[in-house]
Amino acid sequence: MIRSLKKIHWSIYLLAMGSGFLMTGFLLLIPVIPVYASQHNFSDYEIGLLIGSFMLGSLLFQFPAGVLSDHIGRKQVMVGSLLLFTISTLVYSLTTEPVPLIALRFLQGIASGAYFIGFQSYINDRTPMELRGLANGVNSSAINAGVVVGPLLGGFIYEAVNIQAPFVVAGLIGLVLIPVFLAIPRVEHQEQIRQWNELLLTLGKIKQVMAPVFTPSALSLSLVHFLQLVGMTIFLISASLIASEFLGWDAGDIALAFAVNGIAAVIASPFVGKLSDREGSRVLVMFLGLMAMSVQCLVFYFHPGAALIIIGFIIGGAGTPAYYNSFFAVIGDLTRINERGAVGGFIGSFGQFGSFVGGSFIGPFLWSVFTVDTTAGICFLLVAAAAMMAILTRSLMYRQVMRIQKSEQT
Repeated sequence: MIRSLKKIHWSIYLLAMGSGFLMTGFLLLIPVIPVYASQHNFSDYEIGLLIGSFMLGSLLFQFPAGVLSDHIGRKQVMVGSLLLFTISTLVYSLTTEPVPLIALRFLQGIASGAYFIGFQSYINDRTPMELRGLANGVNSSAINAGVVVGPLLGGFIYEAVNIQAPFVVAGLIGLVLIPVFLAIPRVEHQEQIRQWNELLLTLGKIKQVMAPVFTPSALSLSLVHFLQLVGMTIFLISASLIASEFLGWDAGDIALAFAVNGIAAVIASPFVGKLSDREGSRVLVMFLGLMAMSVQCLVFYFHPGAALIIIGFIIGGAGTPAYYNSFFAVIGDLTRINERGAVGGFIGSFGQFGSFVGGSFIGPFLWSVFTVDTTAGICFLLVAAAAMMAILTRSLMYRQVMRIQKSEQT
């Protein structure tokens, strides 16, 4: 493991540090935004738009941001997204009107989607195939640390100072990170545009961009990711309700369980990433990660007791990076450098659409028509179906990887 870590380019570690801090900045706002909205007398409809606008921004712009990163560079897209996040977050603390706040939250969603497709593509550009899982694992550990720390820190700052303070802190984090990301070197062999009019869309350019997206392997991976995010979003929005209704947990118990889940992900991430780098293991590790997440949903469906629920959270926490590290590395394996952003962006946008559908429609429908624990059962079925599809399309993806390797050698 240590020997492999030494082989990873230094920029990946700088990127991981920045990603961890930026994720902290994004999630600082999670416990604050609903309170902020209710204090200023937003209606339930406006609060829903405020929360949903972030996801909508990421959904709509992740694919265009990926295409843009193929033409102007990953670094430029990441720095631009950091600048957008910084400005929109700092301005957030200066207004209390619903329409500007919803628009700013939409811009934060654009920044999030653009940044994440930029760094995912950069890791795959910078890292050879035999290290991609581990490199994604290093970055994933930092991101999951931000997932654990962000909401806790946001709540603490809110209680210690005032409700505007988390927005200021999050914006300052983005501001400090801009020079850090400017120090990341560009991948030298990536072709970039020479004139801005090269970005103008023509029929020929649209066909060129979409051709690698509409390959059987990319579409299969898109569907796997869609099913996974539909299922896990349904689970995430209902887990607190299930724990409260069937186990009698309070907010502290629920927060602790999710913290255990995040810690398991931080610890497991580099190890499962390294495991996925073994020859022929990428999709298998992805399958195992999906099955681990489905087990977490199944345990919640039966809600057998606190101890087994925590074990389920640990299993699901370890399974999350097993899936994501392998998933991002597979995207790199399946694509050439000049198409990687477009393919990754399309898959990411399609997955975000799954989150939107699961969180906004399927989840609320299930617990209103049936019972709230039904959502966990549906999550199990959807994520297990994603795992089955991944393993069934393994040979299809492997053949595409062989074609890419052969074309790069000639």
